[in-house]
Amino acid sequence: MRIIVRISVCFAIVFLFQSSYTYTQNVSCEQLVRSVESETTFYDDILWVNLVYSEFLEEVKAYQYKDGLFVIAKFKREPTAIFGKKYIFCGVPPSNWNAFKNGIGDTYGKRFHKYIMDYLCNCN
Repeated sequence: MRIIVRISVCFAIVFLFQSSYTYTQNVSCEQLVRSVESETTFYDDILWVNLVYSEFLEEVKAYQYKDGLFVIAKFKREPTAIFGKKYIFCGVPPSNWNAFKNGIGDTYGKRFHKYIMDYLCNCN
């Protein structure tokens, strides 16, 4: 059963990159995050030390898949929440990741909104 679930998640990953990201996916965002973290190639991240003073971002990692990237971001949690939630962004061009990571002048939060936020995956 586990193999069937893993295969279906892999097909969902492939479909996400082949579609225009507007079709509602049957895979949950949590499943997609787990699959990307375990089955794709790690590309880059923002060191936690650089995000200590961010009011918005807690963790940001990028994973390579074909010509695009998955970006998994954990936003700062609400004061009443125990754990922060991870969000996944699909098909981010590497040039957008580089502009987000290496940009000068704006905060990481502002650059995230400018270069990454529009690529939020259409998962459940």
